[in-house]
Amino acid sequence: MVLLVRFGELALKSRFVRRQLRDRLVANIQDLFAAEGVECITEADEARVYVHVDDVAKAHAILGRVFGVVSISPATEVHSDLESLRKAVLSEASRALSPGQSFALRPRRVGTHPFTSQDLARDLGEAVRQAHPDVRVNLTQPDVEIHVEVRRNRGFVFREIWLGPGGLPLGSQGRALAVVRDEAGMVAAWMGMKRGCRIAVATSDGEALVEPLRKWDVRLKVLGLPPDGNLGELVRIARAEAIFLGTR
Repeated sequence: MVLLVRFGELALKSRFVRRQLRDRLVANIQDLFAAEGVECITEADEARVYVHVDDVAKAHAILGRVFGVVSISPATEVHSDLESLRKAVLSEASRALSPGQSFALRPRRVGTHPFTSQDLARDLGEAVRQAHPDVRVNLTQPDVEIHVEVRRNRGFVFREIWLGPGGLPLGSQGRALAVVRDEAGMVAAWMGMKRGCRIAVATSDGEALVEPLRKWDVRLKVLGLPPDGNLGELVRIARAEAIFLGTR
């Protein structure tokens, strides 16, 4: 199974910066999968990361903790010709539709093809209607949505879109030190991580308080907070460019 991984703010950057951020995102995905002992194969283009996995449920849980991921869809991949797309859509419709239900086709096309997105919607929608005469089309509030994404010579058919955490890839926006004494400090650290900062945590409460953050950063560095609260040496060790205090 292939999971389509979409990234959001990365698309607003220049091509060079976008490639750097995307490569960081891919590296972070690989780190979290390796930490969980789940095998995956990753590839990427200018707009998507493709994660090939055997265990979709575990992969979903992992990708839901990767900053920079906006959404995820488990998809069936086929060639981009109409016949292959038609077969995949009919297979998806057979699994998803029940008599009396309504459906909608949501096509998206990138690149040059001998058909338009409207052509896809008409052709594939009619194929579903002929195969399932007891269902109807409803483009505004369908019971079932079938998405078709064509990217060059690759076609992807899917129904589900799972939300990710968003933000920017961890480690793409410099380093920071987060002082974690309580839940507010942990939230501040998490928010800094979501904005792409590589966070080092300073705490006097040991690993237990910051353990939830390790689910988001397998390379999390934890430093002991000195009794006098002086952060100078910790800033040097962490090479921090900012400090998150998490005060209420």
